[in-house]
Amino acid sequence: MKKNLRIAVLGGLLLAAGLALAVEVGPVYLFKGGVKLKAGKEVTRKDLEVEPAEGKFFSQGWTFVYYLDDGGGGYIQFSHARLGYTIKQILVHHSHYTADGKMIYKKEILSPKDLKWDEAEPRLSMGKSSMSGFYPEFRLYVPLEGLETTLTFQCLTPPWRPGAGPVHYGTPDGDWYDVVVPIPLARVSGTIRIANQERKVSGYGYSDHNTQTIWFMTQCEEIYALRSFSNNYAIHFLDYHSPAQFGNQRVSWLVVIKSGKIIYATDKYQIEASDWKSEPRRGRKYPTRAKIIIDSPELKLTGEIVGTRLLDVLDVRDQIPGWAEPTLSKLIRQPAFIREKAAVTWKVNYQGVEETFPAQGIFEYTIVEKE
Repeated sequence: MKKNLRIAVLGGLLLAAGLALAVEVGPVYLFKGGVKLKAGKEVTRKDLEVEPAEGKFFSQGWTFVYYLDDGGGGYIQFSHARLGYTIKQILVHHSHYTADGKMIYKKEILSPKDLKWDEAEPRLSMGKSSMSGFYPEFRLYVPLEGLETTLTFQCLTPPWRPGAGPVHYGTPDGDWYDVVVPIPLARVSGTIRIANQERKVSGYGYSDHNTQTIWFMTQCEEIYALRSFSNNYAIHFLDYHSPAQFGNQRVSWLVVIKSGKIIYATDKYQIEASDWKSEPRRGRKYPTRAKIIIDSPELKLTGEIVGTRLLDVLDVRDQIPGWAEPTLSKLIRQPAFIREKAAVTWKVNYQGVEETFPAQGIFEYTIVEKE
C-alpha cells in the first residue's frame, strides 16, 4: 500500500514538472477591461461557488485575512486543486498570529467527497469547516484540532473585482487566472479557541476567491501582497511578477477604501522593495521595507511599508513527504510564503485634500525558487 502511494505521489510530481515545462511562452493578456473602480461586471454569489476541476490542472482558493484590534491576525484558506486526471486535494488551513508574535498553524487534508456547495445560502463546506453567507455578512466556522475559530465578517464595502474577465497567459484564450474580492473591508468579530482556551476577538477583515488553470509555479517568480487597515482607510494590493517567458509582466491591482467606499482602483503604481533580509529556515531573501507610489490626476499616494516582525515562513516543501523532496527540488520551482507584521504610513491626496495616516496589517512576499 505504501509503495503504491509513493508511486502515485511520484507520478504527480512528474506530472507537475511536465506542467511547469509545458506552459506556452508569450505575452500576458491582463484583466479584461482593465483594473478600475467598476469593472462592468458585478460580483455575485455564483462567483464564489465551487467550479468544476477540469483539465490537467485547476486550482481555486477562498482566502480570509483578519487583523485584530489587539495586533494579532491570521489567514484562513479553503483550497481545492486538481493535478492530472486522478489527483485531487482539498485543504483547510489556518495560520493564526498572536499579538506577541507567536504563530499557530493547523491544517486538515480532506478527500473530494468532503467538499460541498449549497447554492441557496450559499455555503461552502470542507469537512466540518464552512464558509457561508454573502454581502453584507459572511460567517466562518473552522474547527481545526487545537485551533477552533468562529468569525463573522460584517462587510463595510460591497464586493469588487479587478476586471471583467481573467488574465490569460501565452495566447488570448490560453491558461488563465482570475480573482474576485467579495470582502474588500469588513469588521470581524467572534471567538478563537487555542488549546481549549477561548477568547473573544474583533478587528478588520478581507477576503478573495481565486481560480486558475495556469500552473502557479510558472505563473510568477514573486508576489507582493498587503492588506492594511486604519480607522478611516483600508489600502490593499496584490502584485504578481511574471517570469521571463511572459515578458516579466506584472499582474497587479491596488484599491483605496475610504469611509467604507472604494474611491480608487488601479494597476498603475510603482513598488520599490528594499532592506532585504534572510529568513532563518533556508536563508531566502525577503524585503522588510517597500515603497508604493501612485501619481495620477485622480489620486496621488505614497506608502512606506515597514515589516516590524517576521510572522511566518510557509514553505511548500513542508507539505511534501521527505523521501520525495529531493526529486521535487530538481524538477520544479517551489514557493515559500513569507509574512510580516507591517506598520504603514500612507499619504493620500484625493480631491485636493491631503491626509497622512498610519495603518497596520500583514505584508506577504512570495518567492518561487529552484535550488
